[in-house]
Amino acid sequence: MALLDLDRSITETLNRAAQHQPLRLLALVAASYLLAVSVLLLLVLAIAALRRRDSRRLALLVLAALGAAAAVGLNLLVSHLYFRLRPYWALPAVHPIGPRRGDSSFFSAHAAAAAALSVGLLSAGLRGASHRTGWSWGWRLVAVGMPLLVALGRVAIGANYPLDVLVGLAIGAACTAALLPARHPAQRLADRLLHTHTTTVTAPGTAPAPSHERRLGVIAVVLLAALGGWMVARVQDHGLRIALNRADGRLAHQLPTDARLYRPTTIDQLAAGHWRPTRARVYGQVTYVNRELDGDIHVVLKAPDGSFVVLEIIPELPITAPHDDDRITAWGVVRHDGLHNWWELHPLIGWAHGQLTAASTGGLDD
Repeated sequence: MALLDLDRSITETLNRAAQHQPLRLLALVAASYLLAVSVLLLLVLAIAALRRRDSRRLALLVLAALGAAAAVGLNLLVSHLYFRLRPYWALPAVHPIGPRRGDSSFFSAHAAAAAALSVGLLSAGLRGASHRTGWSWGWRLVAVGMPLLVALGRVAIGANYPLDVLVGLAIGAACTAALLPARHPAQRLADRLLHTHTTTVTAPGTAPAPSHERRLGVIAVVLLAALGGWMVARVQDHGLRIALNRADGRLAHQLPTDARLYRPTTIDQLAAGHWRPTRARVYGQVTYVNRELDGDIHVVLKAPDGSFVVLEIIPELPITAPHDDDRITAWGVVRHDGLHNWWELHPLIGWAHGQLTAASTGGLDD
């Protein structure tokens, strides 16, 4: 609990410090656009490596790009399983700098991609800079500094907590490091594509020994496994266990389908991510009904202002679907779908025509 309090405190402090110019502009640039500098440097080095037919550097840059892609892919997977409300939604003292998003704060995809690219840039840049001490240290400063600035910027604008960016940095660096043992096969492939041959004699210190790359790769895999285990242990399912219990209860004819057990709220409050309880009751107009390939039925329920939630009818809890243009009250388990970036009632427990105004009797998961 103390760690979470520190997480919030640091976020509020950095966000408060960045509310005035020029720090406000610097924070927004670092959070949103500095990652593009890393991508640009990667492209410049890759073009230079192609011109010089430098297969080793080209292989390292390709591995860095693959590491960044893997980090972003892991972010999509984790955000689908573990949802953490972004600071500018969750903390009243945090004011957003720039646009706000409704997806998960954990972990930072920007920090992860920047760290993954940084490891590749550092490995590729040091090869040609090792004999020039000033340039070597300058390159290291740029490669290490960019992901740190991205991480600080993400916290300062209120988009992520410090823990989000720290985990993102670790995962991004580990994704590229885990691919380093594949550098030699990638280099041989680059040699064939460039019609060159790998030089067998290299200057001392110009390339890390293969054993070093293997050790670094093993450490990275262990780190990723440890982080994966930690995240699995802390998965927030937003009512999935409760939904499964209710499914068991329905099979035993004990499911609490009474709408009064679900606290009423508005669609716009749900869609904005402002609803904390694990279940809710909402009223709106049905604008879309579709049966998905997995057997689920998606029902879009809209408010007059255009905000919407998705009602998901699952085969395990068979419910008759409403029709287009029906105005209904629906109740179910609140869940964020990180893959589609929308809020939904999944599963939908029940619905009725018209607006139910009965007071809520509450529940243990409210």
